[in-house]
Parts: sequence; structure tokens; C-alpha cells
Amino acid sequence: MTLAILPPTQDANELLSIARRNGVLVFGTGSFARALSAVLREVGISPKAFVVTSRSTKAIDGLPVFSLNELGLAFRHLPLWIGVYNHRAQSDYTVLAAQCKAAGMKTVIFPQTYFEAVSQYLGWRYWLTDRENYGRHSDALQETFSELDDEQSRHQFDAAIAFRLGHSPERAPQPVREPHYFSEFPATDVAQDAYFVDGGAYDGDTLDTASRHLRLRGAYAFEPDLDNFSKLAARSTAFAFPVTCFPCGLSSRTCSLNFSAGQGGASVIGPEGSALIQVARLDECLPNLPVTYLKLDVEGHEIEALTGAVNTIRRNRPVLAVAGYHRWDDLWQIPRFIRNLELGYRLRFRIHAHNTFDSVFYAY
Repeated sequence: MTLAILPPTQDANELLSIARRNGVLVFGTGSFARALSAVLREVGISPKAFVVTSRSTKAIDGLPVFSLNELGLAFRHLPLWIGVYNHRAQSDYTVLAAQCKAAGMKTVIFPQTYFEAVSQYLGWRYWLTDRENYGRHSDALQETFSELDDEQSRHQFDAAIAFRLGHSPERAPQPVREPHYFSEFPATDVAQDAYFVDGGAYDGDTLDTASRHLRLRGAYAFEPDLDNFSKLAARSTAFAFPVTCFPCGLSSRTCSLNFSAGQGGASVIGPEGSALIQVARLDECLPNLPVTYLKLDVEGHEIEALTGAVNTIRRNRPVLAVAGYHRWDDLWQIPRFIRNLELGYRLRFRIHAHNTFDSVFYAY
């Protein structure tokens, strides 16, 4: 089977040119929408108003806020740039597109279509990228597609790329009805008395899911954000199996790295972070543990965490459940890393949340 990577149908620079003439509306009032509004001003575009489904305030950042039903004819002709970008059900682009169409909006522009024109101002935003990157790495993406183990994986992978390229952006791939990080196919094959390693444990939510889907002898949880760690440690006391909590992150080497803390599940390692955290190689933290199931959701640091766990993976061949949505090239970089281990892993891909967030590669 061949993966279809079609060129983008809308030019982002042309969208900018159109927007500069009469201005735009920005859908949403969250952090992404407000950042987008500020960027539009910076590139010479006038945002006229924020638009929401139901209004709760009259103005934000000096702009009026209207509900879709309140927009008059003077506004309906303007392009509506979607400033909603997250995994929640109410943010599903399929739902938002239908709501905007029902309200009479003529032109609705989604982030994957305009991002490349403003990316230097918006910075890293998970999987958003210049859409030409998919064409530049089509061979690597085809390689991933060809080695996926089942039809559902291939269907979701193909749909994710088409969605991110902006082809029918109003039809977002729908998430599977399987537990996040514990799809049935690997979880049922895990032996009794399993050892689970949770990289990016947040507040213990994944441990809670693991307790219901794996027969655990013990768990080891890594979380560098101290606010999250305190919640994780408190939650861990309630499990029937022992949990060892580490207040550090996982990486390719043991050192200190810059970190943006206090952002809940989105706290991230990066040079712009104002805090310093300890990170460690999993191989050095748990050198003799017979790891059965390794989950990694470390906000774009997955390749580094895998690199620091190579000896553990080679020795134990655990099930791997690795987040594949923090960066656009996760779609080929993570499978390539697993392939290069030459351990005979089978690979599957699942989307667990809306707008292709919480996508996971399973190797088993």
C-alpha cells in the first residue's frame, strides 16, 4: 500500500495577503487564540474581534468578543481564523467547522493551513509545521506507513497526515475508543507481575489506567515538574502495588536541563525554560529492573528518552508506548528509532484524542 502525501491546497502567504486587506476574526479566547491575535498585529493584519460559541465577556486584549450568533453581516464576510488548538472534544475541528458553517461563516481557516506563515512568531506548537516538510520526508513517512502492523493503524496514520496537510481540515480523524497508552493488543499480552515504567507521569493518571489494564508487580514513575510530582506522589499511595516516584525527567544523558515548569501536563524541556531540572538515563536509574511496559510522554523529548533507555529495551524487550504528536517529525523519527534497534518489534499507531493529539506508537 502507498501513503498519499498530496501537496497543500491553500498557500499560507496568499492567506496573509487576503487577511491584510480587510482584517480577520479569531475564533477562541484561550492562550493560543490570544497569541495568534498578537502575532497577526505583528505581521500587519488587523484582528477585528474574537469569536466564541457562547460569549462570557465583552472584550479581551482590547478586542470585542462575539458569539457566532451575534455576528452581523459586516463581520461574516471576514476570514475566520481558528485559534483553538487542543485535544478536547469541544475543540474537535469537525465540530467547530459545522458550527461556523451553520452560523453563515464563508471562510474558515485552520491552524495547519496558516501556521507556516506565522510560525517564526508562534514558535513550537506541538505537531504544527510547514506543510512542505511532509513532502520533503515522504520516503521516511512511507517507510513508517509500510511497516504498520494493522489496517486501523494505516488508516489513522494516513488520515493524520492528510489532516495536518490541510486537506479537508474540517474532518479531523476521530480518536479510538481504547485506553490511552493501553490499547488492547499489547496490554493483553503482558505477563503477570509486570514492571511498568511511566516516563512523564504527570499527576499519576496513567498509573491509574495501568492499574486497571496491567497485572503489576511494581511501577516506576518519572515526573520533573514539582507541582505535578507532589500530586503523583500523593496519588501513588493508593495503589495496591509499590510505586517508586522520581522527581526528574528522562533523557539521553544524566544532567540538568532548562525546563518550563508550572504548565500542568504541558511543562516542557527546552532552552526557553527558566527553571533547571534533573534528567537521567533510564539505563542508569533502573539498570537491573526487568521492565515489562515502557510508556513515554515527555513533551517532545521522546527520542532523547529512548536513547537513554536503549540498554533496558535491548535487555527486556518491553512493550513500548511512545507519544507521537509533540513534533511533526515524530511520525517518522520514533518508528525509525525503534526499527534501528533491530529487535523485531511490531508497530501500531493509534490516535487517542481529537485533532490528532495523544497519538501513540505502540511497539510490541
